[in-house]
Amino acid sequence: MEDADKRRRLGMGAVGQLLGVPRLMVWWWVKTGQLTETGLDDGQRWWSEDDVYQWVLRRRDGDWSGRVPVTAWPSMPLHTVYEAAVQLPGAVALRWRTRWGPVHLVWPLPTAARAPHRQWVEQLTPGGDGAVLVVSGGFSLRHGPELKGLLPGLSARAYTPTWIEVAAVVGHPLPWWPVTLRDARLLRDWTPSTDTVTAMAVPALDTAALLMMASTYPQTHPAARVLVHLARLAHAQAASSAETLVSMVEGADLPDGVLRIAARPMPVPDGDLDAVDPTHRRAGWLDLLARTDDLARRCVREVTNWDAGSDLPYSNPQSIEENDSVWAYAWTRRLVPTARTAAFEVLARPDEPGTALVDPYTDAPVWHNGVGDYTAAMPQRLPATAPLAELILDGPVWVRTADDKIYPAPGDSYYGISWGYNGSGPGSLALLVDALLDDINTQAPADAVGAPPGLEALFSRKLPDRTVLTRAQLEAARRGEQVIIAVDDVDPADTEDDQP
Repeated sequence: MEDADKRRRLGMGAVGQLLGVPRLMVWWWVKTGQLTETGLDDGQRWWSEDDVYQWVLRRRDGDWSGRVPVTAWPSMPLHTVYEAAVQLPGAVALRWRTRWGPVHLVWPLPTAARAPHRQWVEQLTPGGDGAVLVVSGGFSLRHGPELKGLLPGLSARAYTPTWIEVAAVVGHPLPWWPVTLRDARLLRDWTPSTDTVTAMAVPALDTAALLMMASTYPQTHPAARVLVHLARLAHAQAASSAETLVSMVEGADLPDGVLRIAARPMPVPDGDLDAVDPTHRRAGWLDLLARTDDLARRCVREVTNWDAGSDLPYSNPQSIEENDSVWAYAWTRRLVPTARTAAFEVLARPDEPGTALVDPYTDAPVWHNGVGDYTAAMPQRLPATAPLAELILDGPVWVRTADDKIYPAPGDSYYGISWGYNGSGPGSLALLVDALLDDINTQAPADAVGAPPGLEALFSRKLPDRTVLTRAQLEAARRGEQVIIAVDDVDPADTEDDQP
């Protein structure tokens, strides 16, 4: 029993705030002898939270349970009955009926669009009674998976209960599902007598689209192989994630009778990205990118969600304004109209008016909104036939080759390239330039560290936009020699308007 002297002491106004009622109502309760003080301090009445909560739960003039955290509810397991599951937008709630009010345990689903928590509360408890507890994504070794408690009767109030406290109220072990095993059907079918089930974990990707698309190709076709393999990777990752979470819950410091594993993942063999040769992966995606059907578009969206499209010939879309520089203007002049193929899913364009274009030098898709803004995918390697001659620091970075052709600088699907500070962007650009100086057709490096120190130092400098770096300057920097540039170590914002 907590020492009364150490408990938080509430006056009438604080009691009103605790229950969400006017101070005048609390005064009337005290005046009429309904609410007795916990103690006196220099003649002033005070109340503890526990005493106020226990008193208000016993009242018969309305349902006050929605204003009392479930952590303050008395344990009455003999009066608790599991009722049913309730389907919510993006979640399933399990509902128990207790003497003090309904308890709803809400399980957000892994792949559905979720509603705000308060929308769930309004659907579950339109009268503002009972408790709503949402399973969150956090985890504590002491208390297990984290819960967020919401008070239906006080819309702005939230708290953090533990599974031990909730299990004490409902009177039996509570079920627990790993995130990737939260299948709506499994949750709806659950009852306290349901045994632990073994189920397929829900992957992060739409593997149904991948496998349907694969079925339209011969089994040995590169597109079929890459689609089936990506689906296997996604399922293996989901199963591994579920198994890890189950192990964490089983290893948490929780008493017996609090949590029960409701589902375990069906085992899936580990996947290896390199099980399909990179050449075959690229060939398969090239075939899919050229298609115009909706299923191919869905597949391209999925691989972009998976790893940003590392096996695609282009990725990392950037916005380009045609009047931003002479290089951007020249680039826009060579673009040609094309059909809107699955390749345009790389750009994640919204459904807005515009024109589908293609860069004939790189075959990368470009979307023009009809005003002046272009969104273009950046090539991951250049199809150039002449070596690098100049690098232009612009938006994007441009490469001029010895035959006077201009290309957007290639980039990896994950790392972006930039300059002017110490970080991954300049590090990626330094690695890229180091590789392009040796081989203009090289794949953009998938890293941000390891470039020659001289190139890293060069691209860490605050060089102004539209700075042109010659091959000789880049090679000198790579050798660690000092590179003199006309305008150096200034903020680009101070010099941008002065550049030719």
